Amino acid sequence: MADGTPARPGGFRPPRLGIGMTFSAALMPLLRRRPDALDVLELEPQTLWLADHAFDGPFFEYRPGIDLFAQLPGRKLVHSVGMPLGGTRTPSVDQLSLLAATARRLDSPWVSEHLSVGGTPHRAAGFLLPPLQTEEGVSTAAANIRAFREGIGRPVAVETGVAYIRRKPFEMPDGSFLARVCEAADCGILLDLHNLYCNARNGRIVLDEFLSQIPLDRVWEVHLAGGAEAEGVWLDSHSGPMPPDLRARVVEILQSLPNLGAVNFEIYDTFLERMEPTALDEIVDDLRTLWDEAGRARGDWPKLAAPPSPLPGQPSPGPADWEDGLTEAVWRDAPEQHPYAEDEASIRLYAWLARSFRGSMLARALPRTIRYMLLRDGRGANDRLQTFFTDEDPKLFTPLEAEALKRWMQAQGEADALLLALLDYDIALMRMLRDGQPTVVRFPGNPVPVFEALAETRLPDTPPPPVYEIELQPDMAGPGDFAASAMGS
Repeated sequence: MADGTPARPGGFRPPRLGIGMTFSAALMPLLRRRPDALDVLELEPQTLWLADHAFDGPFFEYRPGIDLFAQLPGRKLVHSVGMPLGGTRTPSVDQLSLLAATARRLDSPWVSEHLSVGGTPHRAAGFLLPPLQTEEGVSTAAANIRAFREGIGRPVAVETGVAYIRRKPFEMPDGSFLARVCEAADCGILLDLHNLYCNARNGRIVLDEFLSQIPLDRVWEVHLAGGAEAEGVWLDSHSGPMPPDLRARVVEILQSLPNLGAVNFEIYDTFLERMEPTALDEIVDDLRTLWDEAGRARGDWPKLAAPPSPLPGQPSPGPADWEDGLTEAVWRDAPEQHPYAEDEASIRLYAWLARSFRGSMLARALPRTIRYMLLRDGRGANDRLQTFFTDEDPKLFTPLEAEALKRWMQAQGEADALLLALLDYDIALMRMLRDGQPTVVRFPGNPVPVFEALAETRLPDTPPPPVYEIELQPDMAGPGDFAASAMGS
């Protein structure tokens, strides 16, 4: 490192990259206005992927989006959001191949992924969930990380996740679990300080205890973000500046990380689009101030004499049973599937977050369809989507969610020809992005008055015959139209 701090023996020593942000199309105005403001851009590649099946693939990269990202200034980091490494779902060979190609093209010094559970090997929960923090959980996660690293061909860092349920008596403390996993897998850490802030504010951890339990020399990257409170729970909503009490601790924490390579800030595009340029400038300038202080290392965090141990005699499930119950409880919004009654409110929260994310995916992918449903059905449209979310498990990739909604509507006896035509149109537009080839969609009449009415927030009438054939061209859509995958960081 530039400051001469040695890496751990045999370990990876990350380059000192600087400050950055997670990339979205909504960040482009800042990059055009201040091209030198950021040193690093972090890409979540799966947000630019399509798939024929959520787990089995094949997977397809939206090349114009990757091309745009590669041409932007600064160094690049790859942050995977589709293969969480904390559960029994092993990394997909096909996804790893595509991810490795992206990392090579962007020359990403390391690749990161979440130390979380995304569901079971064959079903998604719709939201990242905490892994089982037992000896078996350590072995499961470490094996996944080693397989992930072998497939990527680059050093790997695991991200500390947010957890809205309390740690169980039979589990290790969060920091001890992370330390054990990193030692067993010989990997780095992406220290998401806002995730940890959420966990501390919501009562799961004590931040200083967590920091005292982890190998700080394995921290290669830090994530920062803002959040919001909902019904007494602080959420990792990536919605703006850091909370002041977190900001007050960041410098001290950064100074304890001898191998820090990057500090990245996360804001979801929906908030970026509404943020005043001056507010974003303040965040970026504050990141630079934090980075300048980060080089003045204060040494390791004081260590706990003896981290608390799991309580003896407490029955513990295996990782598969743990994630089966959590997955079923969250995607169905059925807390009784999770055998710990004290977590009911947290399971309801997870279910709401998962469904909100699925709803935002569909709204982005099916803008005409969803607007028509809202104009036609009012609040009934949301009730109908909630029933769909209960009947159909999450599909992870936006077109798969859209196609599942179409199949579900047809099975429910949907007879509105205009709704089905709008659904076909929106789905065809997404599929065209994968193939890069023109496609033709049939529409039950002239589409122009329909699209004009929807743009003006008016309920359109079904147009009279004849049937129109609409040719969709690849230049009709760009990276900004590409909906995010279901797995957020």
